[in-house]
Amino acid sequence: MIADEVQTLLDSLAVAVGRGVAVDDPEGRVIAHSAHHGEVDQVRAQAILSRSVPAEVEAWQESHGVATAREPVRIPANPALGMAARLCVPLLHRDRRVGSLWVIEGDGPLSPQELVRTARDATLVAALLDDGGSSHTLRRLLREEITVRRAAAVLGEGPLRVLALRGGSGNLREAIDEELARLRRPPAFAIVDRHAVLLLNGGEDARALGELLAARTRGGAGVSAVHPGLESAGQAHREAVAAARAAAAEPALGPVACWPELGVYRLLAEPTAIPFGALREHPTLLATLEAYLDAGGDAQDTARLLHLHRTSLYYRLTRIEELTGRSLKDGAHRLELHLAVKLTRWNAV
Repeated sequence: MIADEVQTLLDSLAVAVGRGVAVDDPEGRVIAHSAHHGEVDQVRAQAILSRSVPAEVEAWQESHGVATAREPVRIPANPALGMAARLCVPLLHRDRRVGSLWVIEGDGPLSPQELVRTARDATLVAALLDDGGSSHTLRRLLREEITVRRAAAVLGEGPLRVLALRGGSGNLREAIDEELARLRRPPAFAIVDRHAVLLLNGGEDARALGELLAARTRGGAGVSAVHPGLESAGQAHREAVAAARAAAAEPALGPVACWPELGVYRLLAEPTAIPFGALREHPTLLATLEAYLDAGGDAQDTARLLHLHRTSLYYRLTRIEELTGRSLKDGAHRLELHLAVKLTRWNAV
């Protein structure tokens, strides 16, 4: 088991450097520690018992940059906190942070040879924890069980899209694991509510990856819109899941459906996602659109009802297409706009 392998590495490292060693997960909780070697301070004893670190200790550590560090960081002693000097080694795998390895140095810093050994073992521990680290963090973020700040240390920051896949047959996780193993830098992914959810924030081609995984899993795939960062990961997740459902319901959308292109399915999934855009600022055009759609697209009947010359009506319809980005000659677009008009009335009461 992974836990046993991590424990073996920690115990071996502790003996080699003559100091106590511990590993925290990305949320700062102690997940493994060695037998006692060398100095054991009050903070470490408490952390082992409670599996957590007091807020004031966490603040002291973060004031020295441990939350974003990519290289080992030395934390000075803080007698007021009962804390000896220690070394924090970020656990990185495939450029993702999956935790931290801590060594209590006390009054004697590690030697160059001990630092090399510590860095080597930290790399091995990170590789063992990677799936549990990134998957666990992504799942907790989407369930709002962890702050964005904590998640960013593992999952990274910046613009993102979410790719969701519905399982068609077989073991969803196993199939995706095998495909992602072929990539140089696989994205973080987790199984959430029977969907495989991948966080794409490394410049991946979302549609190409979705097509590859949809073919492998024989299920629908959906991609969210682009979002600015992890603070909107929950919305991106909902969009991707809705798009995957639409892909399964409507084969014409292709093996991979994208949220911005769902048309009427977008409104079914999120009735407030009205596609009017700048048209909202033109009540006369909105009224014209509703009358035209209620008349089944009959221009002559619409012009009569609105007391308009047909040339004026055609001008308005052209402006509506420009402002909405939809074609009134396209049946799917007309259905989307008609439903949007009626939902606007429904939502107003």
